[in-house]
Amino acid sequence: MSWLVRGIPVWALLLPLLVSSAAGQMPQYAAGELFSRVGDGVVQVAVSIDIDDDWYLYHETLGDDPEAIGQVTSLELAGEGITWSAVRFPEPTLKEQYGLGSKVLTHKKTLVLYALGELGDGATGEDVTGVVAGLTCSDIDGTCVPYNEDLSSDGAGPDALFAAFPDDLDVGDDPGANTRPVPEASGTAPVARADIDYADVEFPAFQPQVEEQTRGFGAWLLLAFIAGMILNVMPCVLPVISIKILSFVQQAGEDRKRILHLGLAFAAGIVVVFVVLAFLAVNLQLSWGEQFQSQGFLITMIGVVFAFSLSMFGVYELGVPAGVGQLAAGPPREGLGDAFFKGMLATVLATPCSGPFLGSTLTWTLSQPATVIFAVFLSLGLGMAAPYVVLTANPKLLKVVPKPGPWMDTFKHAMGFVLLITVVYLMISLRQDMLLFTIAFLVTVAFGCWWWGRFSLRARSKGRRWLTLATALLLIALGARVSFVEFRGIFLVADDEHGWVDFEPDVFQAALDDGRSVFVDFTANWCPNCKANEKLVYDSEAVRAALESKGVLMLKADITQDNPKTDMIERLMAGLGARSIPFMAVFGSDRPKEPQVRFDLVGKEDFLGIVTSLPDP
Repeated sequence: MSWLVRGIPVWALLLPLLVSSAAGQMPQYAAGELFSRVGDGVVQVAVSIDIDDDWYLYHETLGDDPEAIGQVTSLELAGEGITWSAVRFPEPTLKEQYGLGSKVLTHKKTLVLYALGELGDGATGEDVTGVVAGLTCSDIDGTCVPYNEDLSSDGAGPDALFAAFPDDLDVGDDPGANTRPVPEASGTAPVARADIDYADVEFPAFQPQVEEQTRGFGAWLLLAFIAGMILNVMPCVLPVISIKILSFVQQAGEDRKRILHLGLAFAAGIVVVFVVLAFLAVNLQLSWGEQFQSQGFLITMIGVVFAFSLSMFGVYELGVPAGVGQLAAGPPREGLGDAFFKGMLATVLATPCSGPFLGSTLTWTLSQPATVIFAVFLSLGLGMAAPYVVLTANPKLLKVVPKPGPWMDTFKHAMGFVLLITVVYLMISLRQDMLLFTIAFLVTVAFGCWWWGRFSLRARSKGRRWLTLATALLLIALGARVSFVEFRGIFLVADDEHGWVDFEPDVFQAALDDGRSVFVDFTANWCPNCKANEKLVYDSEAVRAALESKGVLMLKADITQDNPKTDMIERLMAGLGARSIPFMAVFGSDRPKEPQVRFDLVGKEDFLGIVTSLPDP
């Protein structure tokens, strides 16, 4: 196996690192807690859901607007021997849906749901669980993310929460929720209906009339082999195949045995992926190309293809020298590990595509026993790999390939641009809220590849080359962590019961009139220093504790969007002497007309001094 390890460059080792870094749980922008109290034969349940700033959840109905779309919020409670009442929602807010013009009922900040359970014989009420389902949507750009959370009891909860428990809940009430009139058909594109539980939809037992299949098992294997060969000319796989053809050109004058070994390594990469796909089809019922539905897998492939494109522009070379003595021989040749990985990548990129015979073959195959599925997928892989084995086993056939020359650099650069187009194509299926962080991650991939290309060929020992490789991989892994955790976390500042409140002039003025201290943070999503203030100062434990002890109302004045509310906030900023952000103002209850203001980055100790000097509530 030493040939395989020695020939693998940075991008060939990215896959496990990227999957582990990027395939974590995606944000839902809401988090719930379930509290329960038992007494007098009943159990009272309160579910408190905290919703991130600039995001909202739908009500139990969408409202009366027939053009409204979305997914209503639902709560399903369970407990041994418990009969439940309807779930009580608070009064919703009517808002206009982003970019649609329709009106819909929503909830922001904190949504508290109540329900009453009657305990049957032997029921204790101590095993209450709940499942919340809905859709969190952004006020800023209309992005929506499914919200599903399994909840178990977090104890009795705060008294204030149960002080507001409804006294008119009756067990056995018809919830009457999640229903609304079906909108009439229109010329707009179809959307998911919110009044249908798609998981419970059942269809009649249809009897489709199809052409009778009289083929035997051998015929299906032959069709699979032909379908695999045809995959080589599908648009999805052409970029990698073109790169492989370029390597054939480079190998034209080399040792016959080495050429064959490279072809077999490429073919082995193809076959291995098809065997893995067969395993997934048998054990996970994964269909052809379905792995691209995983955001983690998709981000991984985007990173790998992007790294591949950089090699076409000379940022680094595919492969490494076999020994120190070859360092003066010029750019490294393709290694067996490179060829193997190219075969794997070509196959993975081929899975979103289909071709003649492939659809009918897979339709028949996936209904067969496991041994048949493995046999057909293996035949597909052998069919896709066959042209390369035939070509490399007969070096005379390489004579039809153009001879090496200056045209190869132009061809490599052209393939680099084709791979970049493939990256953009893969991003079509990427969730909109992940685009920014994926692009940031690609910057770190580029840096890791540059590091490898810059220092690997200078290393005059195997140990130094391994150190260079490890450093490049570490840089990319850290980049994935920073991009998808720390960087994303800057834009996902968590809220809690003492968290931020959106700035509204009536809320601001009412707090001042009531003699309450107010802290206003003027911020925007495009302002990195603002996010630094929020993350490092305003949301630190010490500052939060000080703000809470002084009863300070925390208002977030966001000017991300250009709209009338932003104009109003900017007028307030101008009145306070500010023309840019970051900017903050603390209005003490004892001197509301003389606020303490700070510009740009704020010192934590300075801000704590301002807060601790405020009067006690």
